[in-house]
Amino acid sequence: MSHSTIEAAVLREIRLDKAATRVQLARRLEIAPSTIGIHVDRLVEQGFLREMTQSESGLGRPPKILEPNPAAGQFIGIDLDARRLHGVSVDFSQQLLRERSTDIPLRASADDVLAQILEVIRSLRDRRRKLLGIGLAIPGTLNAAADTALHYRFIRGWSQIPLLRIVHSAFPVPVYVENNVRVMALAERWFGQARAMETVICVGIRSGIGAGIILNGELFRGPNGLAGEIGTWPVTVASSGRASGQTVPLEDLASLRSLQQRLRHAQRKGIKTSLHSTRREVFISSLKLAAVDQDPLALQVLRDAATAVGRAISQISLLLNPQMIIVGGPLADFEESFMTPLREEASVCLLPQHAIMPDIVSTSLGELAGAKGAAALALHRWQP
Repeated sequence: MSHSTIEAAVLREIRLDKAATRVQLARRLEIAPSTIGIHVDRLVEQGFLREMTQSESGLGRPPKILEPNPAAGQFIGIDLDARRLHGVSVDFSQQLLRERSTDIPLRASADDVLAQILEVIRSLRDRRRKLLGIGLAIPGTLNAAADTALHYRFIRGWSQIPLLRIVHSAFPVPVYVENNVRVMALAERWFGQARAMETVICVGIRSGIGAGIILNGELFRGPNGLAGEIGTWPVTVASSGRASGQTVPLEDLASLRSLQQRLRHAQRKGIKTSLHSTRREVFISSLKLAAVDQDPLALQVLRDAATAVGRAISQISLLLNPQMIIVGGPLADFEESFMTPLREEASVCLLPQHAIMPDIVSTSLGELAGAKGAAALALHRWQP
């Protein structure tokens, strides 16, 4: 391995709490202690690591614990959806420095969104710290090199966007681009509920629907970078709002956008509901209140979406046998009206003689999970 590769591996092991001393690093990386010592000394000298003496009783000299130096620099993470743009900056020890969230205008073009991304990055940057890298969590498909956004149907003109080049031109530091749901999966793997797990699926439900796949502890992108695009997965409708047995894409039944459209349609037909508005900026909070009030229309729409996602999750489970499936996005907060029927449907589909029901949980990382994951993506891939 090259010097920079070894040092990047040292930083990764320390960040993931897999090793904290020089001896542990040498064992984990299967590198001679003398060689590890050279690289650790260099990282300490350059200010990327600091050594703290661990206080412990007993004979002998206490070991020195290695940890990232917060003052070494900063990383910025951006998480984009058709509805919202989230951004964070973190220091070298991955502690939050700044955060910002802003709405995407309803009819924004790709150029509008790109300008908004650059403006948010500028607002997050701390001039007192060196900017070391930027991570971008982007919806839709990416090319195999993960430097160009190929297509996202919910932003006008979002096609063949050279994202890496555009952002790097404005901020000449390493830029890392990844699908936003994959970044959510990495965030769960690095500092969420899946830290000790090797096979995990993250299902993100926002304007679209996608899956981030962790296999054997590593992110799986597929040879063309298209793994996890389950939004077009055909599902059979089992709702009162559509013809029984009709097959539609999963996104057309269970995404936030499809739920909004269905509720608007029902309101236009005069169906009574306690929903006061389905405008985008108040949709989630209004839907949550309606579900708490046991509004029949809200509960039916949520159950239909949960059933569709539960069936898709059961098929993913049969294929990959994950230890855990983590649901992200605003609907993950609807425990009784969405997550419970989702689990029930998955349990019905996963017969015990053929499959083991995985843990199906809501993300615990909140709405900034994607942005924090994007910053962590840049931090983990960065090399000294």
